[in-house]
Amino acid sequence: MQVGIQILSEIPPEKRQEFIQSFKVLPQFEECNDNCVFHMLFEDVGQLNRFMWVEHWRNENAMEEYLQSDRFKTILGAVETLGELIHFNMVQLEKISQ
Repeated sequence: MQVGIQILSEIPPEKRQEFIQSFKVLPQFEECNDNCVFHMLFEDVGQLNRFMWVEHWRNENAMEEYLQSDRFKTILGAVETLGELIHFNMVQLEKISQ
């Protein structure tokens, strides 16, 4: 079963560009490895500067290994340094259609 993370954060307007740049500077964010199924940074259109970082992984072991990686720690550090971490959820995913 696939698993994932959902991290909601709020970033002050003056730190918005720096926050977005922190995702772009890591080449791994643009390319999922074999165990990464999906990754995206979303912004709430109703509340600017509120972001949801979502990643899906093939299995729990792959995600747990990722959560220990320098890449994850760097981006999470950017969230915590530049803004407020509102919530961090780990989820199990079930495919409901082809």
